[in-house]
Amino acid sequence: MRHALLVNPFNSNSGPKPATSPNASQRDTRFAPVCARCQSDDLVCHAIAQWSNRSQQWELANTFDQPVHCNSCDSQCTVAWQPLNWR
Repeated sequence: MRHALLVNPFNSNSGPKPATSPNASQRDTRFAPVCARCQSDDLVCHAIAQWSNRSQQWELANTFDQPVHCNSCDSQCTVAWQPLNWR
């Protein structure tokens, strides 16, 4: 693979990133990207995946700096990060 670091598909259009905290209760918190307008998690982003022989799985290679699309709103959207309450 040419890219040492993979690109997050939501970087180009994302809102504020989840705050990281040294607090032990937040260490295991997971977040999900949702539409800032309707709160749906039915989001898509055009991207290329590349097979990694080292990790033996598909890895994100490029997102072309395209906007994120919400299927619920049927429009371009801004991403908000919501904490997940389950583990």
